[in-house]
Amino acid sequence: MPEILRPTNPVPGYDTTGTRNQPINPQDPNTNIQNVVDPNRVTRPDQRSEQQQAGDASVSHRMRYESNFLTFLQRLANAPDTASAFLRLLQGQGLQVSSGISPGLAAELQGFLELLQMDESHLAQFLQGQIQSGLRFGGALFQALRNAYNNSGSEMFRTEILQFLRQYSDYSSTDHLETRMLRTLQDMTRSLPSHWSNQLTNIIAQMQNGVEAGDRAGNLDLLRNQVFPLISDYVRRTHDHGMARSLLSLLTLDMVRYENGSEQELIQAFRHLGNYQIFKGDLSRLSDQDVLRLLTDTEFAKAARSDSFAEKFMEMAQRSLRGEGGSAAQEIFRNLMASILINESVYMPLQHLLLPFQWDGRAVFSEMWVDPDSQRSGGREEPAPRLLIKMDIEGLGAFDLLVDQSGGRTSLQVSCPRQVAAFSGDISRDLGDILQRNGLTPGDVRVSAMRTPMNISDAFPNLFQEVKNGVDVKV
Repeated sequence: MPEILRPTNPVPGYDTTGTRNQPINPQDPNTNIQNVVDPNRVTRPDQRSEQQQAGDASVSHRMRYESNFLTFLQRLANAPDTASAFLRLLQGQGLQVSSGISPGLAAELQGFLELLQMDESHLAQFLQGQIQSGLRFGGALFQALRNAYNNSGSEMFRTEILQFLRQYSDYSSTDHLETRMLRTLQDMTRSLPSHWSNQLTNIIAQMQNGVEAGDRAGNLDLLRNQVFPLISDYVRRTHDHGMARSLLSLLTLDMVRYENGSEQELIQAFRHLGNYQIFKGDLSRLSDQDVLRLLTDTEFAKAARSDSFAEKFMEMAQRSLRGEGGSAAQEIFRNLMASILINESVYMPLQHLLLPFQWDGRAVFSEMWVDPDSQRSGGREEPAPRLLIKMDIEGLGAFDLLVDQSGGRTSLQVSCPRQVAAFSGDISRDLGDILQRNGLTPGDVRVSAMRTPMNISDAFPNLFQEVKNGVDVKV
């Protein structure tokens, strides 16, 4: 039978099964192959090629067409128009009760829109909260770990730092993991016959009590000794390899993270790092509760707890995607969630922020991509933080703002609608004054009419360099 667990793209030189399994190279002069398909000439019905352009910095190296990375690039290129979808949401187009949206969701949407009514002080607070809630590893503690990781020549030490960060990430995701596991179990009950679903419903009730009591060990015991044996017995007896078994696989991944994020394991890993003298001062005198408070009382945790925007947005998305909002709301939230998931891909090493708001009666949607660790290309490398801001303003149009800070100077490249570009000189002076008022030294400040929207790979030309040098296969 075929070896189904092998990668679809064997690494040359590492295949030990003999030459008969080596991939065929159409360029080999000793290989006689007729009618080899040229992927550059394969087009879609709309005449768009799925092949990425050779001049694209993100795919300038040789690509495997079935790779995960190429799939990500294609989805990125074909991502829904997030700005138009969010502007429709802010303007309430097609989201009235008469269009199919339920009265409860309509009231919730109205409260969400009122939350996004901004003035100068509220917008600054909203922006700061979004930045902090997206920086899980921000602050002096994680900066010390980052410096130790970058300066250490010990691979074992670097591995221990990464292991601690994984445990911290899993611990700080406890609420999210518990909610998702309960939702997965509820989905299981709908895919099982009544005899099995009734047993699972009783287990879910016990686990909900454990979640409210903070009993991680008890919840893990329920999952290991009751849920898994129950579903395994169901599959063995019925030979049903469908939804229930697939959901059990998802549950397994969340359970592993849930177990890895226990308080005891996190504290032990942190104390072990203290032996390397990473941190200033002696942390060995801290009690376990003090260590836990140090790891949980962070700006990220505070911002995440107070992020009402994300909480209300996700509640509306869940209800709309279940069909409560009618077809218009369902389409809007499907496009928004697709865009968010693409920008949170493992191949996107940038911080991504959504900033929708209403200002003086105008709907405004803004997205921001930040790379705090970017390097200047060519010559001596130096830190050069960059960020790309895309903004769509109702009644004006789309704006692109590229901010590049290097050599102690801040440069701005602004692309704007033509009617705004007519005042480019005044805008450049005003932007320079804004930089100076905020303690920054203006560099090159350019304002021009937008010809085409700026791509992320144009703003961050070295974005995919690390992926190019890594292993990229699909199993």
